[in-house]
Amino acid sequence: MTETPTPVPPPEPSVWDYVLNELRLLTSSKPEGEHPENESTEQLPNEQEPQTERLNKIPWLTSGAVAFALIAQLLLEPSPVMTAWPGLVLYGFSLACLVGAILIKEWRIVNLKPRATELLDTHFNVGLLFASFFLAILAFLLFGSGRFGFINTLLWGMSVVLFFLAFWQPREIKKVNLFRLVQKFNQEGWRVRLTRWTLILLAAVAVILFFNFTRLDSVPPEMVSDNAEKLMDINDILNGHFPVYFPRNTGREVLHFYATAAFMQVFQLDVSFLNLKIVAVFANLLTVFFIYLLGKEMGDRWVGLAAAFFAGIAYWPLIFTRLALRIPYLPLFVAPVMFFFVRGLRRQNINDILWTGLFLGLGLHGYTPYRIVPIFMVLGILIYALHSMSKNRGLTAVYAIVVIAFVSLLVFLPLLRYWVSNPELFGYRAFSRLTEMEVGFPRPPLLIFLENFWRASVMFFWDNGTIWVHSIPRRPALEVVSAAFYFLGIASLIIRYVRERDWRDLFLLVSIPMLLMPSILSLAYPGENPSLNRTAGAVVPVFIVVGIAFVSFCRTIKKQVADRVGQGVVFVVIAVLLIWSGANNHDLVFNQYYTIYRANSWNTSEMGRVAALFIDTMGDPDMIFVGGYPHWADSRLVAINAGQIGVDFAIFSDQIPNLSFDPRPKLFLLNLNDSENIFTLQDTFPNGVLWRYDSEVENKDFMIFFVPPVQGVAP
Repeated sequence: MTETPTPVPPPEPSVWDYVLNELRLLTSSKPEGEHPENESTEQLPNEQEPQTERLNKIPWLTSGAVAFALIAQLLLEPSPVMTAWPGLVLYGFSLACLVGAILIKEWRIVNLKPRATELLDTHFNVGLLFASFFLAILAFLLFGSGRFGFINTLLWGMSVVLFFLAFWQPREIKKVNLFRLVQKFNQEGWRVRLTRWTLILLAAVAVILFFNFTRLDSVPPEMVSDNAEKLMDINDILNGHFPVYFPRNTGREVLHFYATAAFMQVFQLDVSFLNLKIVAVFANLLTVFFIYLLGKEMGDRWVGLAAAFFAGIAYWPLIFTRLALRIPYLPLFVAPVMFFFVRGLRRQNINDILWTGLFLGLGLHGYTPYRIVPIFMVLGILIYALHSMSKNRGLTAVYAIVVIAFVSLLVFLPLLRYWVSNPELFGYRAFSRLTEMEVGFPRPPLLIFLENFWRASVMFFWDNGTIWVHSIPRRPALEVVSAAFYFLGIASLIIRYVRERDWRDLFLLVSIPMLLMPSILSLAYPGENPSLNRTAGAVVPVFIVVGIAFVSFCRTIKKQVADRVGQGVVFVVIAVLLIWSGANNHDLVFNQYYTIYRANSWNTSEMGRVAALFIDTMGDPDMIFVGGYPHWADSRLVAINAGQIGVDFAIFSDQIPNLSFDPRPKLFLLNLNDSENIFTLQDTFPNGVLWRYDSEVENKDFMIFFVPPVQGVAP
């Protein structure tokens, strides 16, 4: 006779559970009296669900939701008579169709992965932990020099490694018999199996690589002053200067510069704009890879692939990547932080928690707006804890945030030391926008915050700002297809969260406004909000939402048809949406952005070619000058384009007479309207020759004044 096990009573729900359960009952399609909290949300991923009978039935509500969203976003695209109301009304129709599709269970959002039942392992090695802290203190003191040296960098690295070893939980690895593998290869050879997934994956990778590398040398065509700062910093590193923080131009974190300098050093490349772009593109591709992993964690591999595909071809990240500033390093570290954080808490795995802290700390060496991410992580832990109190996981949340905090602090340590020594410079860039450090608030701060919050929240559909350097002014941050599915994804996640109360849905939803905060908090300069550079971290969750919605739509319509004709129509619809998105992004990046950027930037590359020709023929870069004129070309960029990194060709009218005694040939590049410098040159060098250079770019001609060498002096 077998004993009947004693049933274990369910845990007592918290107040938060009770409130959300009431909301869930209001929106649930289940009959009253059926308790959804007893229903397990730990389902298999969609791709593993058992096949259900398909019906030849058109999913009208789902189709309507997508169609209305697409038309709504089309009406919000820039035009001379653009108005928001038609788009808002149609988005309202789309939302109504989506809610109806969810209520009748036509629209089925991709399932979340099941959560682990065990708790986080809290064992650690006390000896290794104390050794890590001891080395960190020594490194902190030695970083007072403000430079990376051999000893302080070694101690710093060892402290991080020892901390990892103190908490790391090794996993069993299957032993590989190399002899058997070789023997099997000799007998059977390699067997390559091309599945549908493999072919789709390869096609997606090819398209992403095309969008990232095509016309990389010409889009964008010119550098801006920020690029000059970057290349000069990289040149400093290559010449043996290893600072912890670059003070040039109000201060900059160093990771971008060291990564690029290492790339140029290893492959013996010139310090150039193109090589700066190449490193930025690889950073973007790594971001796309982590977006795939995060999408897979939030759904399955198809969600990951869809999110990575839309992110990999999107106008928003492609533009700030190709600009080759530090901006790509914001999403580059947001993506792995979110991935390891969500996976670590889902699997209750301490190793993932350690990786979260590592990438959190590394990101602080990348780009200033990343400083919002530690606050975001604290909020993420609070969300997790609030949803886990009734499951005896509250202590897990505390333990996880402590480990994350210490790992990230150790990785941040060199910058922490610099911050202690130079608090004004380290915080200037952020606080100059948040406070009245430079200018007063134009309106009450709370009102500015609310206005900024709204404008940043709708930038995906309406207006992404006015900065032509890294955006197309006055257009949405997302193209039509991505924006439509972003809207549907946000609505679906909100409804599912209310019904199922999974902390991961709320975490993903909250991540977007949190990662928009570096732009929203520009209270002193509200005209700079929204900006696609400071909001770059939101690229990661935004395209996860797009991927979830797109895969949910594809599966919804695919399940409704059984015959080959219907399946063919489904394939055509999916292909049309993907091609439409790709065509939109291609036009935005390689046509609209290129045209706007070329018209607004100065043609320093042409000036650089003229200067390089002078150097090749006359052999003296010291005699090349760019006349100083307000709001004209950056003379440092002309020098860089001429192969003279670190040189400034600038000269002003009061300095020109001092050159009259130098017999060497001279070259002056001047603005068309610079009458003062032209008059001074003609007066100082009456034998000089002045002519107009006909630029390839409209309205970008410039003047050249050439002074031949004094007779008897060899050029």
